[in-house]
Amino acid sequence: MTDTQLGALIIAGAFVGAVFAYNQWQEYRYKKQANKAFANNRRNQDDVLINTPKNLVRKGDPQRLEPVLDTPALPQDEREAEPLQPPVLSEPEYDVPKYTPTPVRYDEDMPDDVPDLPPSYRPTYVSPAQSVEAPAAYTPEVAAPVSDFTAAPASAPVRSFDDAEEDVLVTSLIDPALDFIAEVHAGQAIAAADVPPFPATKRVQIIGLNQLDQWETVNSTSRNRYLELRVGMQLADRQGALTQESLNAFCMGVQQFADEHEAVVTFPQRSAKLAAARELDDFCASVDVLIGLNIPAGARPIPMEKVRLHAENAGMVRANDGTFQYRSDSGKTLFVLANQDQTPLMATSKGLTLLFDVPRVAGGIAVFDYLTEFAQSLSQALALELVDDNGKPLNAKSLANIRRQLAELYASMDDRGIAPGSVAALRLFA
Repeated sequence: MTDTQLGALIIAGAFVGAVFAYNQWQEYRYKKQANKAFANNRRNQDDVLINTPKNLVRKGDPQRLEPVLDTPALPQDEREAEPLQPPVLSEPEYDVPKYTPTPVRYDEDMPDDVPDLPPSYRPTYVSPAQSVEAPAAYTPEVAAPVSDFTAAPASAPVRSFDDAEEDVLVTSLIDPALDFIAEVHAGQAIAAADVPPFPATKRVQIIGLNQLDQWETVNSTSRNRYLELRVGMQLADRQGALTQESLNAFCMGVQQFADEHEAVVTFPQRSAKLAAARELDDFCASVDVLIGLNIPAGARPIPMEKVRLHAENAGMVRANDGTFQYRSDSGKTLFVLANQDQTPLMATSKGLTLLFDVPRVAGGIAVFDYLTEFAQSLSQALALELVDDNGKPLNAKSLANIRRQLAELYASMDDRGIAPGSVAALRLFA
């Protein structure tokens, strides 16, 4: 190779390197600008259901947020031509047993396997004998006994089907799609009492593989020893996404614990999990909506005795906080009747509101239908208007529009694999 060729090769290499470096610098600069703009506008987008930022309930505000329902504005003549018609209800014929106060178990973290529906939407029970009848000539086949079956040795533990189900239930408490999971593998079994509380700003769940090769939750009441631990910290909740500072503190705490017990700990890739946390939080923010239907008082305060009778006839019960709650058969709150100004319910009220926490309710469309049916019935009984927080009347057309948008939100959650009212939903929207 001549000196000229060598020089040309060096110059070409230097030029390519310069172009590559310039492109990298440009990419970094644009990415930095985009991230800055994204951070500033991240939570300022209009919600598909409610165009008021205060109705998004992922800001960690401990106060209840009063939602505003964004319904299409109707011309004055159309509003006059389409008054709110009374719903077709047989008001005193709710099939609800007489309410007797009982201790309430507040277990909001474990939803029903099958969504509970309001009474008017529950199908009539048909016994198996009525629904399935065997043919007259049917003779069930009996499998021939297996003669060469060999029982397991007495020394070998045989796990029952219930044990396997318990393992599945326990391991489902930690989900790689929702949690950052650290796995601790111990050379010698670690006692539950030696497992410390790890530094975290999100929900932390610990499960352990005990010496009987069974997974169980690890808490302050546990008495077993564990050969393996899984420590999961949630990626996002209504306070926002998991931050790098919080994740680093958590990993340091778990690593220190593992070092003290001469155990080996493995972590997922942190940068990928932080990106997943931000993306998950963005999705949750897009569907985290609290719907409210309001009945403001007119010239006189609303008599609560009449409201109480109407609520109890509809199957609502008085909660410990003074509100009326409509609950599923298992005790899960589906919607709430409270004072519009968030004060405790007294003998009279200046205005009532019905609240529906969209992502936390299973069977949400049927529950919303029952909510609107009850809201219209109550407003008619009180001879008052049903409105949103802007004082805009809610008629059949506007309620149907809200229902349509609600169905779109639920479809979005289902597509994401987060069923409304499920364990995942109750964790993310807490």
